[in-house]
Amino acid sequence: MTQDNRFLKRAYVKYLFPIMFSVLGGTINALIDSVFVSHVAGSAALAAVNLSMPVYLVQCTAGSLIAGGAYVLSAQAVGRERTKTAERYYHTALTLSLIFGALVTVAGLALCAPIAAALSQGGSLYGYVYDYCLISLLGSIPMILFYLPMNYLQLEGKMRDVTAVPVILVTVDIALDALFMLPLGMGLRGAALASVISTLLGCVYAFCALERGVSNYHTRLGRLGFFGTAEIVRIGSPMAFNNLFDALRLLGLNAVILSTGGEGYAAIWAVLNTLSELSLIIVSGVPRAGAPMLGVYYSARENNGIRILLRLECVTGLLLSAGYALALIILQTPIRLMFHLEGAVFFPLACLGTAVISYVFCGIWDVFFQSCGKVGLSNLLLAARKLALPLALALLLRGRGELLWSFLPLSGVLTLALGGAVTGVLAARSKKTDRPLSRFLLLDDVLERENKVLDFSIPPDMVAVCDASEQIQGFCGANHMGPRQSMQLGLSIEELLNVLIQKIPEMRSVDLRSYALDDMLGLRIRYVGQSYNPFHDEDSDEDFLMGINLLRKLSDVTTHTYSLGMNTLNILFDVSKEHAET
Repeated sequence: MTQDNRFLKRAYVKYLFPIMFSVLGGTINALIDSVFVSHVAGSAALAAVNLSMPVYLVQCTAGSLIAGGAYVLSAQAVGRERTKTAERYYHTALTLSLIFGALVTVAGLALCAPIAAALSQGGSLYGYVYDYCLISLLGSIPMILFYLPMNYLQLEGKMRDVTAVPVILVTVDIALDALFMLPLGMGLRGAALASVISTLLGCVYAFCALERGVSNYHTRLGRLGFFGTAEIVRIGSPMAFNNLFDALRLLGLNAVILSTGGEGYAAIWAVLNTLSELSLIIVSGVPRAGAPMLGVYYSARENNGIRILLRLECVTGLLLSAGYALALIILQTPIRLMFHLEGAVFFPLACLGTAVISYVFCGIWDVFFQSCGKVGLSNLLLAARKLALPLALALLLRGRGELLWSFLPLSGVLTLALGGAVTGVLAARSKKTDRPLSRFLLLDDVLERENKVLDFSIPPDMVAVCDASEQIQGFCGANHMGPRQSMQLGLSIEELLNVLIQKIPEMRSVDLRSYALDDMLGLRIRYVGQSYNPFHDEDSDEDFLMGINLLRKLSDVTTHTYSLGMNTLNILFDVSKEHAET
């Protein structure tokens, strides 16, 4: 019996496209603003939007720091079946988001003039930058708060609502950009105001969606507090550093590129940044779709599931990023005309396209480490790819014409090489301990090596179920379990799957894990579909649940959790009691 990718593939695909679409909602807003600005106000205003981007990234830093850390901790708590703890992290994140949003608004408005002067380097673009920053800072609360319901909608498996939010963002932003910038003539202030209002409406919808129906995260003002604040900040630091490094990188690269090629290179760089934001649909969407499941699986020590999920992410990311790179090359002329650029743009676009391919693998790697709580490694990969390597390479290539743009792909490739070297050293050091870690992922496979766990997948039909029930005897024998334990596990599989097949007809595959830990023998069953707990079924008659009722009496612990759109059943048997009897 082996674990295949059918269950995880279905669960991952269910998340992938809504998450990519949700990333699109944010990135396409930047693209829409850039197109409107370039056509209405010209290339100088477009360059000003790019120069103002660090303000937006600071807001993203605060929002992703809080919401990102909280939802990873909530996912890990769900993996340990501590739903109340998961809810407390949510309310702490809500408290911190409101406080940070208010502080950024007040501080930003007080310092808007010097911020604009610093970003524009005191040049002719100061007025444009000031207008854009002023409105953006006024919208700090919804901008920061937006990340919280979006992350928790994903954790609750409400993917239709995750998809609906970017529709609201894009539709409202286009309508308001057209209104504010054309008939009302509000210029850059209109573009910024359109983004703020569309984000506010999307945020309101997301919170309402989180409240609807079955949810573990209902907002209750009386539960606001600061539980786990330090841990939220620590775990959320990679996502926060992701945006902070983007802001610092923009500041540094803006200066290098502006001083090297003037407004012409600055306009190309603004377009590359806009298209790079669009590539986040892939670079960010592919790893984010699997992040909550990675947190759940890591806390449950399901290493086989982690590897299957990461392989799915890598294959998906490679195919999508290669398609994106090809599209940039094919569409180079329309892109140049859309943004009113002068001269050829083939080489800059080719550099961006090839860079995105390596960025996807970097993103999968650092999101994995963050989901597993290995924050230092995640931050190292981010610092290298986002800040240190791009700036160092841009300075090295400064003054070499178009070769300057090759800093984009080189920074991704060198980051992967650095990650391989660091994880190689850590894995080699662990070989000297009693808990050696795997290369690249640094997973502890001691349970698998000692045959204490058995992960396998079965299709939801009774022939496969009966076959799995018979084959489980080998696992029990390898762990010195007697006939009683074999009967208990076999009965658990047969009775539970028999009920689930009839109750959840949309099931296509079921993942199971048998484990023998100390004096405990257990079975974990994961299945996608509606929330259904066979141990608390009040709608079915007693004859239908006869086997379930017997199993409940034989087992010592039964638990059910529903998160990420999947059910998890845990059944534990206390083997020590039989040992004591014998």
